[in-house]
Amino acid sequence: MNQPLEGRRVLVVGASSGIGAALAKAVVATGGQVAVSARRSDRLDELVAEMGGGHALPGDATDPGDARRVAEAAAEAMGGLDLMVYVAGYGVLQPLVETDPDTWTDVFRVNVVGANLAAAAALDHLSPDGIAAFVSSRTVDDANPLFATYSVTKAALDQSIRVWRNEHPDRRFVRIVMGNTAPTEFADHMRPERLGEALEVWQGLGIPGGIMDVDDVGRALAETLAVALDHPGIDNSEIRFDARPD
Repeated sequence: MNQPLEGRRVLVVGASSGIGAALAKAVVATGGQVAVSARRSDRLDELVAEMGGGHALPGDATDPGDARRVAEAAAEAMGGLDLMVYVAGYGVLQPLVETDPDTWTDVFRVNVVGANLAAAAALDHLSPDGIAAFVSSRTVDDANPLFATYSVTKAALDQSIRVWRNEHPDRRFVRIVMGNTAPTEFADHMRPERLGEALEVWQGLGIPGGIMDVDDVGRALAETLAVALDHPGIDNSEIRFDARPD
């Protein structure tokens, strides 16, 4: 059996559902050790039980103390870290003119603040050839109408990744550009009453609407990052996943 992550130690932040959970399962299936973190401890316990291994480390990535505690516990449990992947993220489906400050603050905290705190906390525990990876979004390029909270904050995340690279040129920081993936809980925050309107507008702008299967994405992401870890002299600064055209 192919075991591309054999011996690798992986921390997945935002692993209670969706891509994060699928990635964690793929890490275990491909021979790696995994620590999973998110706010919902019950989901993490269920995931670890389903995987038959791993370390459940509940915590809020947007809290500096929690972020440090999770990274330290993951490194202690696995003897260090080779890979930290920040998967957490959400956005609210509404026009810019209707978006209130509290919504902006909440989305920014999850998509940007949490990612930076997780990276900062993991940095001291990452092996010299390790990787800090972050799930960004194709919406940064598409600029989807009615979805600015997501794309704008993911653009801010992208800029953070560039700065991490400049501040720590001896380390590798990977931007993962993710297309539409299902099933996940992502749509739970998207206000279903506006979804039809948004899809119509996006289609009119020619924004692709294909969907990738979340388990396929998890496995492909695990295998792609495994290749990057196996070639420390190469800087795979960006990985792009998107659905094939129908």
